[in-house]
Amino acid sequence: MIIEIWTKEKYAKNEEAAFLGRLAHAGLDVKAARLSRLYRVDAGFSEETFSRIASELLTDNITEHCSLKPGKAGLKNAYRVEVWLKDSVTDVVGESVKEAVADVAGELPEAVRFGHAYYVQCASELKLRQAVSKTLVNEVVNKFRIEKC
Repeated sequence: MIIEIWTKEKYAKNEEAAFLGRLAHAGLDVKAARLSRLYRVDAGFSEETFSRIASELLTDNITEHCSLKPGKAGLKNAYRVEVWLKDSVTDVVGESVKEAVADVAGELPEAVRFGHAYYVQCASELKLRQAVSKTLVNEVVNKFRIEKC
């Protein structure tokens, strides 16, 4: 299951502004953007357990909120960019979270991987792909995909 963690809008302005600046520097005209963290937890846990992991372990309830249904950024006509480490690359964040998940769930998950989602309102998927390649990923260690929301 993929757990998505969002910074609440009233706290997200600085990180979104920095992200918009990076994309603008890469030549992409962006109308709006949202960012989130992703955790892919490979385990046969119940939805209730996944919800506890998301809300009690992975989320700062003052500044963040979580979702077990990724992809709800609230931006119309936007693209969603998912960035992950390749499976052959050690994910130290994922390994750390895996141990913490075992403490909360009482059982060690098979794997945990950490990634990011970027929601971008722009006119061109091709230009977005070029900007992502320039600013967000190292294609030696990262994999990414872009989809229309």
